[in-house]
Amino acid sequence: MKYWSMVLHFYQPPTQELKITKSVLDTCYLPLLKMLSGKFGFGITLNISGSLMVQLEKSGAKEFFDLVKKLIADGKAEIANSAMYHPLMPITPKDILIRQIKKNSLALKNLFGVASTAGFFPPELAIDKATIDLIQSNYIFVDENAPESNSKIPDSVVKYDEKYLLINNRPIGELFRSYPERLSAETVVNLAHKISDKENLIVTANDAELFGHHYTERLQVLADLLDDKEIKFIKASEAIDKFGCLAKTISGVKASTWQNCQNFDLWNKNVLQEEYLELLKTVYGLTNGNLEGVAEDLFDQAYSSCYLYWLSNWPWWHPDLVGTGARNLIKCIRMSNIDNQKKSKAEEAYHLFLNKMWQYHWSGKVEEKYKEWQSQI
Repeated sequence: MKYWSMVLHFYQPPTQELKITKSVLDTCYLPLLKMLSGKFGFGITLNISGSLMVQLEKSGAKEFFDLVKKLIADGKAEIANSAMYHPLMPITPKDILIRQIKKNSLALKNLFGVASTAGFFPPELAIDKATIDLIQSNYIFVDENAPESNSKIPDSVVKYDEKYLLINNRPIGELFRSYPERLSAETVVNLAHKISDKENLIVTANDAELFGHHYTERLQVLADLLDDKEIKFIKASEAIDKFGCLAKTISGVKASTWQNCQNFDLWNKNVLQEEYLELLKTVYGLTNGNLEGVAEDLFDQAYSSCYLYWLSNWPWWHPDLVGTGARNLIKCIRMSNIDNQKKSKAEEAYHLFLNKMWQYHWSGKVEEKYKEWQSQI
């Protein structure tokens, strides 16, 4: 018997158009939750970003919240906490992370009635030692590159500083994410037996949108896997209870993410990403982090990893989406009580960034980068 602990990560950027969120809700989230509600004898872990929770509440998506509550009440699902607006945690100031983790916890309590959580899902599974030390949870999902270990075969669960790390099985996770053909449950099961024959536990972290939004057939694949007699899906806390006593203790963790990159360079490598990070730093410095209410929330939203991701041009490029993040930053400055000289400095930095971004957009370099990326895949 193979045991499988899967976390499904539900997320949309904080400035996503509500019509797009509504489309994903109808084509993916609701069918996925209804499918899970119709199955029995399994457990799964859900991570629902506060960014998405806010949008779904505004959209009046009562059925979504009811389905999740029912899965929790029936013992089929548990919730892992995260940071409210999906920041890349290792490159975000500590005080902002602490605030966003508290905000996400409050949203879970208010919208799902979840008073406490045992686990944590770092956005993009991006962690380093400082991030792990910051997170006060019993278990944390990390990528297989995170543990400092001499083992050639990644463990599924290890222990670090009294915390359990559940290790994403990247080959199986990537099968859902990027298999180029129609996927079948048989293909997944065969790979699971092939690469994890020495372990009885498989851990995967997967975007919920894979199951019905990005790929139409993969919802059925997950349904078939839940019915497989040789696989038992269990919640993350159940995995810790069953396999935690066997977990090796590791001495350290490495900076890592579930993406194929080094030193988080998918988010901080090129000039425009550096400019956006500098804009964040400028606003943070001018306000001393002292913002309240709506202004504070706009500031936190601007730290979403998506804006840096869509500036990468490797291959993702979306200047309009990035522009909304930058606008949130300048809005929070305009709403703040800082003096006019500081506001003027922020405005100058904001317009300078926008000018550089759009100059790049019309320069032809975007298409050159697309071609370069395509030649390497």
